[in-house]
Amino acid sequence: MSRFLFYLILINMMTSMVSLTPRILIAGSGSGTVVSLIIALFVGIVMTYILVRLFSHFPGLGLPEILKAYAPKWFAKPILLFFGLAWYTAGLFTLIAYTIIIIRFLTPNMSIYTIVLTFVIVVTYGVFMKARNILYMSEIIFIVVVPLIVFIQLKGYINRDLNWDYVRIALMEINHLPDYGAFTSSLFIVIGTANLVIFNRVFTQLKKPTGKGMALLTFLLAYVLASTYFLPIGFGGYEPLKTTIFPWIMTSDSIRMKFGIIERIVFIFTGAFLALGVVSIVMHWHVSIQLLASVFDFKRFKWKSFNLTFPLLIVMFWVVAMFVIAKISTEGLFRAVEMYDDYFTPTLLVLLVFCLLLARKGAASKWRKSKK
Repeated sequence: MSRFLFYLILINMMTSMVSLTPRILIAGSGSGTVVSLIIALFVGIVMTYILVRLFSHFPGLGLPEILKAYAPKWFAKPILLFFGLAWYTAGLFTLIAYTIIIIRFLTPNMSIYTIVLTFVIVVTYGVFMKARNILYMSEIIFIVVVPLIVFIQLKGYINRDLNWDYVRIALMEINHLPDYGAFTSSLFIVIGTANLVIFNRVFTQLKKPTGKGMALLTFLLAYVLASTYFLPIGFGGYEPLKTTIFPWIMTSDSIRMKFGIIERIVFIFTGAFLALGVVSIVMHWHVSIQLLASVFDFKRFKWKSFNLTFPLLIVMFWVVAMFVIAKISTEGLFRAVEMYDDYFTPTLLVLLVFCLLLARKGAASKWRKSKK
């Protein structure tokens, strides 16, 4: 498996650690979160294998090119529109969550519009980059940031303040039936492979999953899912975390580096995840704008032979984002993310697999006709 494919999966997975996903998992702690994590891990690995295998049949092609070649237009347009809006919404949720984190924990006196404007400059530049360059950027940030995050997590596991009794209590709930909300939220963490709908254009020779690659991915996914859920519980317990919006921020603030330059790890932790969050938003919105541009391609909307479809879409992205950020509350964001995970995530995965199977069948049919 390509290392860039790992980045697509791991960045999506790690970005969710400090957003609202831990709160959703902890909210379902009394109704089968542990079983839901196990099922989501299994389903996520199977879906990753299926998606990589299916996309490997269309080297160098994104979903718009695949559907254009092997599916009817009346079917392709609505599907691409749905996917484009789904990816935009996922990036929007990440943007809102990290904006709230910055205001609450880093710069409480700064205007929300100043923070969003900073995101506008960085994210817009990233969205217009080529897909290959985005992957190179993600590799650099991943190599710089992830060792810090892993170090903080390991420091948390050996911290004296970690109450392993809370973790054992959480593990004992394995006899509960799975919680659907916890399952879908966990599933969203492990489906970064779906970004191949656009980034498959980079993989002209996408290798099929190997046993070693899938084993390594399973270990990494299991580690992140377990850390996302159990480590905050070990530090905070159940009751305090039920009213905590960002459990992992509270957890990182419980860890100290006594002889470090910065004693409070929360600042390093938040900064590291902020870098990953920007990459995640860039990836989601790059996918979204490419999908939507394949639906709304205004060929006559030009200025000096330059097509203005992409600038128009990114302006609309930021207008909607500014409006939503100004209006939505933290609790409203929590409910919106829950709804997205419960309904959009499973629908998106099922539709994507169906589209690729349909395209593969169409490709096989065309091949048989050409042989005749």
